[in-house]
Amino acid sequence: MADEEDPLVKALPPATDYLTYLTLLEYQLTPARLPLLHKLLQDETLTTNIGWDLVQLLLPMLPQSQDCLQDVARLGNPREVILRVSDALMKLQPGEDDEETQDQLEESDNRLEDVEKLEQDLEDTAIESDDESDTGTRKLPRFVMQFNCLLAMLSVLHSRIKTTYPSRFLATSLQATLEAYTLMPTNETTTALLEFFRDVSPLKRPALPPRAASESSLIRVSQASAPDPEAETHSHPSTSDEQALLKKLLQFGLIELLKACMLSLTNSAESGMCWAIRLHEKLHPESRIPSLLTKTEHYASSKALRERDMILGKITALSRDFGIDDQQLLRIISIPPEEQPPLLDFEEIPKSADEISLERHGSLLLLAARVANKKIFSSGQEVVQIPVFPDLARIFFNFIGKPTATEGVNIEQPQSIAVDQEYEDFVLTLTACTSHQIYNTIRRIPAVVVHSHPSSTSRFKIIRRALEKENLLFARDSAIGWLKDEILSSTADMEGGTAGKTTVSFPDPQVFADPHYFSVLFPLLFNSGELSLDTTSGIVASWLRFSQSLAPSIHASLSLYYVLLSSPKLRQLLELEKTYPYFQNKFLGPLKSLCRAFESDLSKMGGDGRIESAIGEELCEIGMARSVGLISLLIEQVEETLADVFDIEEAALKEPSADDIAKVAEIRTKTAS
Repeated sequence: MADEEDPLVKALPPATDYLTYLTLLEYQLTPARLPLLHKLLQDETLTTNIGWDLVQLLLPMLPQSQDCLQDVARLGNPREVILRVSDALMKLQPGEDDEETQDQLEESDNRLEDVEKLEQDLEDTAIESDDESDTGTRKLPRFVMQFNCLLAMLSVLHSRIKTTYPSRFLATSLQATLEAYTLMPTNETTTALLEFFRDVSPLKRPALPPRAASESSLIRVSQASAPDPEAETHSHPSTSDEQALLKKLLQFGLIELLKACMLSLTNSAESGMCWAIRLHEKLHPESRIPSLLTKTEHYASSKALRERDMILGKITALSRDFGIDDQQLLRIISIPPEEQPPLLDFEEIPKSADEISLERHGSLLLLAARVANKKIFSSGQEVVQIPVFPDLARIFFNFIGKPTATEGVNIEQPQSIAVDQEYEDFVLTLTACTSHQIYNTIRRIPAVVVHSHPSSTSRFKIIRRALEKENLLFARDSAIGWLKDEILSSTADMEGGTAGKTTVSFPDPQVFADPHYFSVLFPLLFNSGELSLDTTSGIVASWLRFSQSLAPSIHASLSLYYVLLSSPKLRQLLELEKTYPYFQNKFLGPLKSLCRAFESDLSKMGGDGRIESAIGEELCEIGMARSVGLISLLIEQVEETLADVFDIEEAALKEPSADDIAKVAEIRTKTAS
């Protein structure tokens, strides 16, 4: 009886017209009246006439208005409502409250995960949480609730519209969903958008039971829907072109989703997916440190990271359902950026699938995700094999850009020289991208590329170039490591065995076992010219250059020399006794003098303390220990080893023969960049 007296009931058409009734709802509708409106909207005629105008009115009242919005999707005019839903998505904007709620949600999930870990470790201890979010319903940000509800409505609306050209409606929805999603790509919105894509796909798998926290926020409408009041006579796509267009739109949407999802992970405390690190841990289990938790173990033990893997797994699985094959992705990422076709313009909906191009960054990420799933999780899916060189190098340059230095490839050079130049540019650019990474696994990637080249001469030339060029100082430390690997690998091959699990075997090891080739590199390893620094008026600038730029490569060179001197076989093979006069007179003496000059400036050594005054006492102490201190310690070890393995007086008189000098000069000319 009370409902019958309610203004919403008394004013029902035909008591008023539909426009007047909508006006009444705008002023009289409150959260308390939503159950009544839900009952009234079961009248299909009423909902068909007013449903399209209720979307914006009901959206702010979520989650209480969810049933009413589902009624609008099920019973309203789908062609009108779908436009209003798309418009609502385009207007969605996350506010500060949304971001705070999302942060609280992530913190709550992390606390719950910590509690679960403690419960596993302490099975006999009862652990209770006073945080309601741990055991109750997860409070979602307003933006996420509205986004997920609107996508659930779209799924219903697309299933109701019977038209010969469904691509026109899908394109409108796709633009709106992607615009809204990129504003707040959370686990919940990603899962909801993937579910929408699955729902509207002509070929779809049945929905799987929820396995992750984000899936609990999905909205699925199970009640029956009204038929399309404006259904066309031919209600299915009539041509293969329309089917292909629908398929390409879904491919485009999925690629855009993946790109936005991956970009959102850059601001996370656990940035990215750590594919390279986890892949290395699987391929080289011998490299793990027993006392440290590996990235693989970390991802396996963290619920949030497992869910991240699960979401990426869904994306790759759906991409195969949508018919995106590896060769298609490879073709896209192999095209230089200036030759890429224009991306989809939603203002002018294309008439054929060929007019829709998949975005190249998203295509690269999808191919990487597929390889990661195959290699890390043994997914069983076959993936395309990409040769490191030249294919991977050219893909790399398509995204990073080619070096702009004047020493680039000249079109008049012979083909072999041009190819070597491209190989060297790839290695050095890759080194520049990885040299400052905190994980040694990442910093080692360029070494894998260096050693993959079949020609030892080409590998020698890239090492020489990195040691020789002043503008490649960032790569010098890495190049010394490459040289060490090559020398050890060469001697292992000559012995017919391996020097260890990390040793790589090459078909032509003679270059790095040849003392004349080593003599070409020796003055580059120990470059006396770089030690001519001003230690008087410019001592501060000189110390900064020494500690920040020169010390790492000097330390690496001395370490390599120490390793070579400590091996009787390598001392003999590389004729290291002939290197002693140059090392002692040209390099070691000036280096020790330079270190003494820096130490003499310290206040505690009775110096003027100019370095300390310029950068601060604490920073000076740390910098001095990491540069001068470590190098001085290594100098002592090298000098002790020299004294043990050589007769110093005799070694000081060793000089290369005229034949040695001629061979070194010939190699220097032959391997010049």
